[in-house]
Amino acid sequence: MAGKTKQMSQVKQILLLLKQGRGNKEIARMLEISKNTVKSYRNKVEKSPVGIDTLLEMDDPVLEIRFHAGNPAYPDDRFIHLKTNLDTYLKELDNPRSHVTKHILWQEYRKMHPDGYGYTQFCYHISQHQRARKPSMVLNPLCS
Repeated sequence: MAGKTKQMSQVKQILLLLKQGRGNKEIARMLEISKNTVKSYRNKVEKSPVGIDTLLEMDDPVLEIRFHAGNPAYPDDRFIHLKTNLDTYLKELDNPRSHVTKHILWQEYRKMHPDGYGYTQFCYHISQHQRARKPSMVLNPLCS
């Protein structure tokens, strides 16, 4: 973990496998990562004041703050304001009759929050929220 930080989707996979009671070597093999990385995350989970279930329910930016404390992810209020509306934005984007685009949503967002995120960051957070709503994981059957 000293090199690159793991994506939150991979951290959630580690958490799920830890919850299942799998060992460090097994998780490392399944996810093709270092067993020391798994060990590091296991230690962080054990030291955490909340359980694995609570950690799995957290949004990616919140989870990132917990596991990568050196990363000042979203220290300002802009994300808090945006986060409260992300589900609404996704509903509008998913509705084929509304003809709403991300750009239109961003323009409305900026009218309400003139000091809010720029268009690129706005789109990034929407796509991250979409990913978090539909997590996926490849499970390989264990050979006996």
